[in-house]
Amino acid sequence: MILKARNLKKSYPNVQVLSGISLSVALGESVAICGRSGEGKTTLLHILGTLEEPDSGELEIAGERLTRSNASLLRNQQIGFIFQTYNLLEDFTTLENVLMPARIGRRPTTRQKGLALLALVDLEEKADLPVKFLSGGERQRATIARALCNDPNLILADEPSGNLDRANAKKVGELLLSLKKSLILVTHDSELAALCDKQFLLKDGQLK
Repeated sequence: MILKARNLKKSYPNVQVLSGISLSVALGESVAICGRSGEGKTTLLHILGTLEEPDSGELEIAGERLTRSNASLLRNQQIGFIFQTYNLLEDFTTLENVLMPARIGRRPTTRQKGLALLALVDLEEKADLPVKFLSGGERQRATIARALCNDPNLILADEPSGNLDRANAKKVGELLLSLKKSLILVTHDSELAALCDKQFLLKDGQLK
């Protein structure tokens, strides 16, 4: 298993968001989490990705129990993120954005590697263009290339098709599922969810 979550709970003042989430994801397995807005899907994804701490519960990534001391290392080594709002650095080139996780993790990297990742998402010709000039579909594909920079075993995607038209949403969905990585995605797109190995509904703080 690449990820095991046991009895994760999370609340904010006067609101219980997650009330005991357990989830296991195998290597190469794809999981879709659906649900209405406000049910806590993004909160759950952030906890699974070590970006946020649960109030209680346990999380294992690649067989290692998550602690405060190892969270950043596991995140950098094992997880790639695809954010709904892209989180790209507007004044940096597409290539610089794609290679940013390696620089943050102080890992050696090369232009060749970045170009290979961009070729994977059909953006090699936009390598030296500032990302502020990319279309929405191109930006989402750039975030996928960036998520793959450190060769993670697990990809976490928050509404990866949410800001795209139907044609681009289909392309992004097909690309994500072709990566042969473990994948957890939060989505309102029922067609994309149906392509995943498992589908869950987050409702009333529980996965159903």
